Amino acid sequence: MAKGQEYGEARQGESAAAVNLSIRQTLLLLIVLASVTLAGVAVVGMWGSWQGQEGLRRVLEEEVEPIALLIQIDKQLSSVPVRMYGVLNDDFGVPGAQLYVLDTQETVPLAWQAYLHAMAGSVDAPKRDLIATIAAGMTELPAVLDKLDRFLAADDRPAIALLLKEDWWAIHLQIVTPARQLIALQQGHVAVSYREAQGVFRKALLGTALLLLVGLASFLFFSRRLFRHVIDRLDVIEGALTRVAEGDLETRVGGSHRGEFGRIVAALDRTADKLLADRQAIDLLQQRQSSILESMAEGLYGTDTRGRITYINKAAERLLGWNAAEMLDQPAHRLLHHTRADGTPCPGAECPLYAALARQEVCTSADELFWRKDGSSFPVEFAGAPIVADGQTVGAVVIFRDIGERRAGELARQRLLAELHQRNEQLNTTRDELSRREEELRLVLENLRDGVITIDARGLIRSANPAIYTLFRQPAGALHNESVQMLMPPDYRAAHSRGLARHVATGKAHVLGRPVELEGLRGDGTRFPIELSIDTYTVRDERFYSGIVRDISDRKHADAALRDALEQAQEYLDVALAVIVVIDCDLRVRLINREGCALLGLGEAEIVGSNWFDRFVPEAEREPLRRSFASWLAGRPAGVIAGHNRNNVLTADGRIRLVAWSNALLRDASGAVTGTLSSGVDVTDQHASELQLHATIERLTELNHKLEETQNQLLQSEKMASIGQLAAGVAHEINNPVGFVNSNLGSLRNEVNDLLRVIDAYAAADPILAEHPALMDAISAARDAADLAYLREDVGTLIDESLDGLQRVRRIVQDLKDFSRVDSSEWAFASLEAGLDSTLNIVRNEIKYKAEVRKEYAGIPEVECIAAQVNQVFLNLLVNAAHAIDERGTITLRTGCDAREVWVEVEDSGKGIAPEVLQRIFEPFFTTKPIGQGTGLGLSLAYSIAQRHGGRIEASSQVGSGSKFRLLLPREREREQERGDAPAPADTAPPG
Repeated sequence: MAKGQEYGEARQGESAAAVNLSIRQTLLLLIVLASVTLAGVAVVGMWGSWQGQEGLRRVLEEEVEPIALLIQIDKQLSSVPVRMYGVLNDDFGVPGAQLYVLDTQETVPLAWQAYLHAMAGSVDAPKRDLIATIAAGMTELPAVLDKLDRFLAADDRPAIALLLKEDWWAIHLQIVTPARQLIALQQGHVAVSYREAQGVFRKALLGTALLLLVGLASFLFFSRRLFRHVIDRLDVIEGALTRVAEGDLETRVGGSHRGEFGRIVAALDRTADKLLADRQAIDLLQQRQSSILESMAEGLYGTDTRGRITYINKAAERLLGWNAAEMLDQPAHRLLHHTRADGTPCPGAECPLYAALARQEVCTSADELFWRKDGSSFPVEFAGAPIVADGQTVGAVVIFRDIGERRAGELARQRLLAELHQRNEQLNTTRDELSRREEELRLVLENLRDGVITIDARGLIRSANPAIYTLFRQPAGALHNESVQMLMPPDYRAAHSRGLARHVATGKAHVLGRPVELEGLRGDGTRFPIELSIDTYTVRDERFYSGIVRDISDRKHADAALRDALEQAQEYLDVALAVIVVIDCDLRVRLINREGCALLGLGEAEIVGSNWFDRFVPEAEREPLRRSFASWLAGRPAGVIAGHNRNNVLTADGRIRLVAWSNALLRDASGAVTGTLSSGVDVTDQHASELQLHATIERLTELNHKLEETQNQLLQSEKMASIGQLAAGVAHEINNPVGFVNSNLGSLRNEVNDLLRVIDAYAAADPILAEHPALMDAISAARDAADLAYLREDVGTLIDESLDGLQRVRRIVQDLKDFSRVDSSEWAFASLEAGLDSTLNIVRNEIKYKAEVRKEYAGIPEVECIAAQVNQVFLNLLVNAAHAIDERGTITLRTGCDAREVWVEVEDSGKGIAPEVLQRIFEPFFTTKPIGQGTGLGLSLAYSIAQRHGGRIEASSQVGSGSKFRLLLPREREREQERGDAPAPADTAPPG
C-alpha cells in the first residue's frame, strides 16, 4: 500500500511540472487547432476542384462532344463503301445495305447540324476553312446517297461499282478527309486544355499540402505534451485495475489527487471494497448450490444466452459420457440434440429448449433424443427453464432423465399387438385367396388343351386332368395311383427310373425347369411325340413332380415339311448372284444365302440368329436404320428403308460395303407381318465410281446417294425416249434440214417463177416456130403432156403449202424444246402455264381423240424451278388423265397461287381410283395397267421431282367420277438448295 502511494505521488509531481493545463483544456485546444487546419484544407481543396471542373467542363462541351460527332460522321460514311463492296461480293444482302443507306441519310446530316451548333462562336480560321469544305460536301451527299439507293433497288452492280470509284471518292475528299483533319485539330485543343487543368490541380494540391504540414506540426507538439500527461495518470489507473483483476482487492492507490484523476482513484477504491464483499457472499452461495446439484439423480446443465454450457452436474456427466471440462463453453444443442430420431438434422430454431431462451418460457418434452460422446443416442424426458435477471434472460437450466427402458417396454408391447393383428389379417386373406385360386386352377386344368399330370417320389400318378386321358387314349380314372411308366415306351422307362431316383437322393436333375421332347405311349400301344415340362414342389415334406404334356405331332410334321422346303429354297437362294436375307420382326436373321455369307465373311451358322442391326450395320447408322425398319414392318415407311433402298453393311473383317436392297414384307396366313425378304447387290465399287465420275461437277454429289433413284430415272428414260431423245437431238437432226429445206423452197419458188417467165418467153416465139411444124408439134405435145396451165397454177400452191408445213414442223420442234428445255438444266424462273401449254401440244395426239381440254388459268407468276423436270411431271399427269378416260371425257387444267405457293391442277372425268389403290399410286413399279403397258414409274418420278423442288403432289379421286392431281411448288426455292445446280435426288422411295 505504501509503495502504491509513493508511486502515485511521484507520477503526479512529474505531470504537474510538465503541463499546467488540465486534460479537458488540452483536448479543447487540440480540437480548435485541428478544426482550423481542416477548414483551410477544405477551402483550398474546393477552390482547386472548382477550377479543375470548370476547365474540364469547357473541354467536354467545346471539344470532346464535337469530336464525338465528327467521329460518328467519319465512321458512318466510311462504312458505306465497305457494305457496298460486300454487296458486290455477295457478302452482304441488298435489303440490309438499303437500310444502312437510309440510316446514313438520316444520321449524318443530323450529326453535322449538331456539330455546327456545338462549335457556334468558337471557330478559328483553320477550322472555318475545313468546316466550309465539309459543308459543301454535305450539300452533295443526299443526291449521291439517293442515287446509290436507286442502284441497290435495281440491283445494278456495275453502276454501284462506278459510283464508288467516282462520286463516292469525291464525297470522301470533301467530307471524310476534312472531318479527320478537324478531329486532329480539336484533339490538340483537348490536350492543351487538359494540361491547363493539371496545372490548377497541382497548385491546389501544393496549398493543401502546406496547410496540412503546418497543422500537423502544431498538432504533434500539443499532442506529445498531452500524451505524456495522460499516460502518467493512465499508468496509475492501470496498475490499480490490474491488482483488482488479479484478485488483490485490499491494496489502494493512496496519495492526494485532484480533478478528474482524483475522482477516478476514489471510485476505484470504492469498487474494490464492494467487490471484496460480493466475493465473500458468492463463495458461500456456490458452496451451498454445488452440494445440492451434485446430489441429484437426474442430469442437469446450465447454458448462457448463446446456448453454451456453463455448468454440468455429475449425473449429466454419467448419462452423456463427457466430463465437465469437455462440455463447458460448448454449444449444448450441437453437442447433445443435433439430430432427430429419424436421422434428419434438428435445426436449433426448432429445438424445444430454444423457447426457454428466446421466449422466457418453461418447456418440457418426453419425445426427444440426446446423443452421448460415443455417438449413441437415448430417449430423454427433459424440462428447461430460463434464468432471468432484471427482466433479461441470462441463461437457461435443463433437467433430463433417461427413459430408454420405459420406452423400450412400451414399444415392445405395441409391436406385439400390431404383429398379432397383422398376422390374423394375413391368415384370413391367405385362406380366401387359396380358395379362389384352387377353384381357378381346377377350371383351368379341366379346360386346358395340354395335359397336366402329377406324380409322387415313387412314380405313382396322383392326379391328371382330362386332357391327359385324351392324349394317351386312356379311360377316365384309369391312371389314378398307377405308375407313370405305363405312359412311356419301354425304351424310356429305365432312364426315367434312374433320373427319378437320382433326384430324390441328391436333388440333381437334368430336365427340370425346361421343355424336353420325348415320346408317349397311348393306351392302344401307338407312340407319338410329346413336349414335356417338369417342375417339382414339396408339401408337408413329401415331394411331388408336376408335368405339362403337349402333343407335338402336327408340329413335327410341319417342321419336317418346312425343313424340306427351306433346304430346297436354300439351294435356290445359294445359286443367286444377289444377297438374299430374311429378317424377322425381332430384327434377327432367319435365312441367308451363300452370296450373303461371302459378303459378310462369316458362315451361315454364325449369321443366322444374330441381330442384323447390332452386328452388321455400322454404329453411326444403326439407330436410324432400326427405327426405319420398324416403320417399314408397321406399314408406315419412314427414313431409309422402304421398297428399295441402299445402306452400308459392316463385314466380319471391319470393312463397310454399300448394298442396294429390294425389300418385300413376309406375312403369315392371317396376313400379319412376320419379317422381310431382302435382295441386295453390293454396289460399293459402283458407288465409288459414280462419286469419282461426278467429283468434278459442282454441287451434284448428292445425285448418287440412292441406287434406286438411279434405276427409276433409267427406266423412266426408256419410257420418255421418244420425247427426250427427240428434244435432245432436235437442234442437230431437224433444225438443220428444216433450215436448208426452207431455204431451198424459197430459192425454188424464185427459180420456178424464173422458169415460168422463160416458158412465157418461149411461148411468145410460137409464131416464129409455126414455120417449123415438126418442132411446133413436139413442143405442143410436151405442153399437153405436162398440162402446163395446171402446173403453172399448182406449183406455187405446192410451194406455199410446203413452206407452211415447214413452219408447223418448226413450231413442233419449238414446243419439244420448250417442253424438255434441253438448252437449260439450271434453276431459273419459268412460267408453269407456258410449260403446261407446251406439254399439251406434245401429247395432243394422245388426248384429242379421247377428251376435251378446258383451261382455267389464273395468270400465276413465274416460279424458280428446273422447267424440264416440271414439264415431265405435267406430261405424266396429262397422259395418266387421258388413259383414265375410256371413251370421251373432259380434262380440266387449273392454276392458282397464294403468298407462298403456286399450284397446277389436272382433273379428269375418267373412271377414278379405288381408295386402296390411291394409297399406293406413288410407289415405284406399282401400276394398274396390263402387263407391258406401264412401268409404274411415272407418278413415282413425278412425286420425286416435286419433292426435289420443295413441293408436293396431292391426289384425290372418286370411283366413277374421276381424279384430281394438284402439283404445289414454292414461289421461290429454299435457300439450302443453292448448294447445287439441281436438287439432289430423294434418299427414300415415295410414301405409300
